[in-house]
Amino acid sequence: MSVVWVDGNYLLESELRVSPFDRGLCHGLSFFETILAVNGKARLLGSHLQRLNQSLHRITQKPSPLSEQILHDHISTLLQKNGLTQQFARIRITVSLGVGPLNLINTDQSWTLITTTPLTDPPDSVRVTTAPWKRDQESIMRGLKTGSYAEHLIALNMARTEGFHELLFYNHHDEICEAAMANVFLIRAGKLYTPPLDSGCLPGITRSFIIHLAKENGIRCVEKPLKRNEINKADCVFLTSSLQGPVRVFSYENCYYHSHPLFETLRTSWMNAMLSGDY
Repeated sequence: MSVVWVDGNYLLESELRVSPFDRGLCHGLSFFETILAVNGKARLLGSHLQRLNQSLHRITQKPSPLSEQILHDHISTLLQKNGLTQQFARIRITVSLGVGPLNLINTDQSWTLITTTPLTDPPDSVRVTTAPWKRDQESIMRGLKTGSYAEHLIALNMARTEGFHELLFYNHHDEICEAAMANVFLIRAGKLYTPPLDSGCLPGITRSFIIHLAKENGIRCVEKPLKRNEINKADCVFLTSSLQGPVRVFSYENCYYHSHPLFETLRTSWMNAMLSGDY
């Protein structure tokens, strides 16, 4: 049985109690970050906390009181308690808005949960299809990682049921937005392309880090609206997420893609950065 962290306390998961009036439980009024751990240390924790604070502020007008250094220490201890210090692992930080009237947003009763679990190796490449509905790029919830995650999981389950690993969402302008669990990048004619944040996509931590690594490696990255036909013309397509890093798309509908030197450079750079512990 694993150990979890709740507001400064280490508990067995069986000891965790959640009120039936918790608004994270009842209405999905919670926010979360999924973070990669390598050899007992969280990676890119500062960036994840910054996004978490931005999400909380947009909805509640109040940031989280979580301190990066304190969390680093608690996460390291939690990974040790769960025997996850010699491998890649998943960290999840969840902030629920807590107990209160179910018709209110903020009652200053928020609480924080951290869990750690083992992580399996990502696939070498993935098969991708198209989501049967579109993302609303103007929604107040765009770009937020909330406990209201059913849409993502339903989409992912649909893809897997049909023999795919993932699917792509388009927005109401018929522009590529994101995958159910990842951001999207295209390579064409020696350049990297990815949808801009106003497409409605999640401001992915690994998305941002890949843009940073591209610049370090002299690869031009362009954030621009991408229409449906542009993915068909791509030399390579890949998805990015915090736990898997860059993963190449093998096929999308009737298009097939090979690997590409730019993808291999970015994949290697990401892996080296995660192993180095500098981020």
